[in-house]
Amino acid sequence: MRVQLPPTLILRGAVGLAVLFVLVCPASPAQAMTPVIRDLSKGTINWTTMDLCASAEESNSSGSMAGYEALEGRARATLGPRMLDLAREVVIDSSHTSGDLMSSTEAVADKLDANVSLWEVTEARYHTSGRVEVEVCLPIHAWLRPALSRMGAGVDRSSPPEVPISGLIVDARGLELTPAISPEVRTATGALLYSAASMTSFAASQRAPVIYVTDPADPVAVRRSGEQPLIVRAASVAEDVNLVLDPSDGVALEKAMSESGFLAQGTVVIVVDR
Repeated sequence: MRVQLPPTLILRGAVGLAVLFVLVCPASPAQAMTPVIRDLSKGTINWTTMDLCASAEESNSSGSMAGYEALEGRARATLGPRMLDLAREVVIDSSHTSGDLMSSTEAVADKLDANVSLWEVTEARYHTSGRVEVEVCLPIHAWLRPALSRMGAGVDRSSPPEVPISGLIVDARGLELTPAISPEVRTATGALLYSAASMTSFAASQRAPVIYVTDPADPVAVRRSGEQPLIVRAASVAEDVNLVLDPSDGVALEKAMSESGFLAQGTVVIVVDR
């Protein structure tokens, strides 16, 4: 839903007076925290909210305020191909990008191509100079759902453990980590503890395998990991995207996994530096 704010934002400068009209999405509580955002060739990826975003602008050569709708239409036309290019740059795991998935011969490739069109306008600015700026974002999980659902191979355990664990928070601050859709979490000896394949197919259809935050108190992290998460520390990074746990924390996670199938729900949060 978009709401129109009254034209009360006034910018004053050497060129005189300008009034800016803005269409924005309502703010969410999570916006109070610093999200994990990385630059791509022609846009950005927000690894906290899991959005792929780009912007474009068009100007009226006459400098008048007429024809805003046409200018926005031209900006949207530019953003279609741009979003398709950006969609090929997302890191899936240590060996694949989304471009690899979209270029495959499997039927899922066509679905991913089609889902890129799910992007929405999140903000539009109309300047009195005749310039229009448009920002759009593509919800990454909605776009990648066909592929992620196929990756999920975990089993949902019906019997609850004596001490329920709601999720997992991996503290990777201080490490040089490249965010990815499906990183692996391993023990110091190399045993695989978590990846997209750990999730059930249904859970993978509902959420991305992980999200990235700069603060474990971020409301997005709290909603994802629940009220009683297990918190572990990553000691190192492997293959740019995978996390190797501190030895004692690896043992703690293995023990928790033997008692509960909580990781099958994908309630995993990775804490990184900005």
